Amino acid sequence: MTRAAVRPGAGALGLPAADVDALLSGALTADAVLLGLPSDAGVTSVPGQRHGPEIFRKLSPGHDWTVTDDGALGGVLDPLTGGPVLDGRRVFDLGDLGSVPIDPRVGRATYYRAVTGLAQRLAGTSATPLFIGGDHALSAPVATGLAAEHGPLHMVCFDAHCDYSSRPMPGLADITHGDFLGHLLQTGVLSGCDLYGVRTFLPASWGPFPPNLRCSYAYDFPEPADGEGTATYLSIDLDAIDPAEFPATGHPEAGGYRLRELLAAVEHVCRTRRVVAVDIVEALQDDRENRATSATISTLVMSCLRALLDDHQGATRRR
Repeated sequence: MTRAAVRPGAGALGLPAADVDALLSGALTADAVLLGLPSDAGVTSVPGQRHGPEIFRKLSPGHDWTVTDDGALGGVLDPLTGGPVLDGRRVFDLGDLGSVPIDPRVGRATYYRAVTGLAQRLAGTSATPLFIGGDHALSAPVATGLAAEHGPLHMVCFDAHCDYSSRPMPGLADITHGDFLGHLLQTGVLSGCDLYGVRTFLPASWGPFPPNLRCSYAYDFPEPADGEGTATYLSIDLDAIDPAEFPATGHPEAGGYRLRELLAAVEHVCRTRRVVAVDIVEALQDDRENRATSATISTLVMSCLRALLDDHQGATRRR
């Protein structure tokens, strides 16, 4: 790979930007990539989540990375440990799939098919993708693409709501951001799902719940029963955070996690499970809160990247 294949400093967080085609063709090798999904077509009430990737990129802090000719990062230290951050790792911002304003000629089903296809192709590379949404319905086409490569996934999800319904949902076009888990469990894309941060009710008609869907509020730092064996999809709905700390989401619910609690939980998931993808969804456009929104997403992205890629124990992570 030549230095021309990457654009140092052009991505979110000051990361190098690159074209997705370079990664998919094998011209570019990556440990992790960021990809924005600017869509809120699955929202049933308050839209605006399509702006999440834009807010994240425009207002994220620009770290002073050095980038070698083969794309490896360096130049950033953690003052708490004195050690380097993501040293030698190749992390690229691939931009967005689609744009805002949303092209009205691209229907919801067409966009979801594109997300599914791209997620499957990314799953076939060496990179762990981090998707920035967008609304939570996007987790369904992403998971469908990942499962085509990895087999049935286990989802660990942080969310104030149990996004499940037992109604028949045979196709992706049938889902919303409030019930997409029903589709993924019905179709076998997910072998199971652990939901944390849940603090709301559902209509009785949306049940019964299947035994492989487990809901709780507290994350008790469990060790996975199969070690790191099962491919895990980590999904972070920002309404898991208490609205006193993060109000810029479509359905805020009082009594949520502090940001530091959520960071500790997602870092534990990334370190103890074979995480094959992450999404961060449901940020809402709010001119008063955009800077704090970007700061929160940026902190979550960096925490996931470090937990997935930094070699704190001198061991190599399994993919």
